[in-house]
Amino acid sequence: MSDEQEDDLPPWQVVSSRRVIDDPWLRVRADDCVTAEGVRIAPFFVTEHPDWAIVVAIDEQDRLLLVDQYRHGWGVTSRELPTGAIDLEDADPIAAGQRELLEETGYGGGEWRLVATLAPNPSNQSNRCYAILATGVRKLAEPQDEPTERLRLVTLPVEEAVATARGGGIVQAMHVAALAMALPERWSGLPDA
Repeated sequence: MSDEQEDDLPPWQVVSSRRVIDDPWLRVRADDCVTAEGVRIAPFFVTEHPDWAIVVAIDEQDRLLLVDQYRHGWGVTSRELPTGAIDLEDADPIAAGQRELLEETGYGGGEWRLVATLAPNPSNQSNRCYAILATGVRKLAEPQDEPTERLRLVTLPVEEAVATARGGGIVQAMHVAALAMALPERWSGLPDA
């Protein structure tokens, strides 16, 4: 495959589309498609999740904020970055990240910047995932109580947290990608896991 960017490949033509699941957490549509070569693909299922903000938050003591949370898909407690859906009321991904970090950890303030826009799975998911770096955050409030989302805050020195991710202690792929994008100098400076 060439490193040169060429013209986009032709998109599939959508002949018809129908909603098969319409839920606040998940929408699934079935598209009947035809490729540029005339091959019919019907149905092709597309999941429509909300866009997400993933926060790589580093406090004033150079510790990375992580949360432990039960994840039913795998049936495990997963160590992750503070993350959440971008709501209609959020002005932009950074505002969503600030809201989510405060809700989940009670931390806020500091300096914020968008470091990457990623696709969780562009083959059949329509959403985007925004990796946001927040530095110099501090405790501002108590986390919000959310019965469907029991979280345990974990703070680790940044190098230890990155080593944990590289060693498989963080398994959420988009979170590992967010760490690598937000902290490239710390990510690449460690020995291989």
